[in-house]
Amino acid sequence: MKYVRSTMALATALVSAAAVADDPVASLKTASGKVEVSRNDRVIALSAGAPLFTGDVLKTADASSAGVSFQDGTRMSMGPGSELKIDRYRFVPINQDYAFDVYLRKGSAVFSTGKFGKLAPEAVKVNTPQASIGIRGTKFLVRAE
Repeated sequence: MKYVRSTMALATALVSAAAVADDPVASLKTASGKVEVSRNDRVIALSAGAPLFTGDVLKTADASSAGVSFQDGTRMSMGPGSELKIDRYRFVPINQDYAFDVYLRKGSAVFSTGKFGKLAPEAVKVNTPQASIGIRGTKFLVRAE
């Protein structure tokens, strides 16, 4: 009986972990012009309200922009001709498990940190082809060319 309970507990934990991995980490709040995401070797046109996941590459065309809101309340505005990949995002305050790691390959983005800025600013990393940026404030602009 003890073996059955342990097995069921392990199975439940694994299913819960898998469900969390598939949950959206952000959503597209605003989209102006052509905004798309590369996900699982597919390119998908996005409109406001679309969910975003770890591993997504968000792209804005020329004369386009996007506004993104993450689970913790962090907001990001991407300018025209931008490309940003969500490499890692974990926000589990109960376990003190934090990671916010994005890669801005080109273009510009303005960030306004939500709860990350207060609880774990050291966990926020914005990478570009030229540099890696760690935050110490709550609002910042990044441009990659």
